[in-house]
Amino acid sequence: MNWKAFIFDMDGTLLDNMAFHIEIWREFLHSLGVQLDEQQFLQRAVGRVNSDILRDFVRPDLSDAEIRTLAKQKEALYRSRYRPLMKEVPGLTRLLALAKQKGVRVALATSAGVENAHFVLEGLQIQRYFDVLVTGDQVKQGKPHPEIFLKAAERLDVQSSKCLVFEDSPLGLEAAHRAGMAGIALSTTYPPEQLISLPGVLAVVPDYTALLSYNGHLGEFFHSFQN
Repeated sequence: MNWKAFIFDMDGTLLDNMAFHIEIWREFLHSLGVQLDEQQFLQRAVGRVNSDILRDFVRPDLSDAEIRTLAKQKEALYRSRYRPLMKEVPGLTRLLALAKQKGVRVALATSAGVENAHFVLEGLQIQRYFDVLVTGDQVKQGKPHPEIFLKAAERLDVQSSKCLVFEDSPLGLEAAHRAGMAGIALSTTYPPEQLISLPGVLAVVPDYTALLSYNGHLGEFFHSFQN
């Protein structure tokens, strides 16, 4: 294993915020007359771009202008409420610093919009570690389509097979596999047993501290990574 780049998803991967995100989505959709429970959202929406979520739950014929307006309202609500709660998944900054030190290139590939991406990177004070940023408004196809990861690899100038993806959702991990990339699954959003059997998943960990002390078949790589 000789990875040249790390590609990170954002929500549920850089920060353990999916439960909060889902609650905001449910509250926002309820204001539009849509009732759904957490399990429905987990099954149908996590990892998808806003346009896909809104057309699925609200109305399939929403115009692009309506999508932009609704998405802007929802994300503004999320940022205002989540700002004081923001904290990284344990061990994230340590892993990013090690990657920088070792010359491993780093990208963020998130279905979220660019405003939310900057909100998180600035809030966690980790902008300096990322060489490339690809957001949901820069791709035509949402996850599980591999477009976002392929675009990140292209901008990193690294072959897909040399990229290791960090993800928390089955849709995101499927997208990584379809892009020809191996994945590390974070069990922040879904139970480990739902993630470990997915194609291309090398390990499931609760956080990055656990990954850096991993004793499985990835242990040799991450142990040497720290020396």
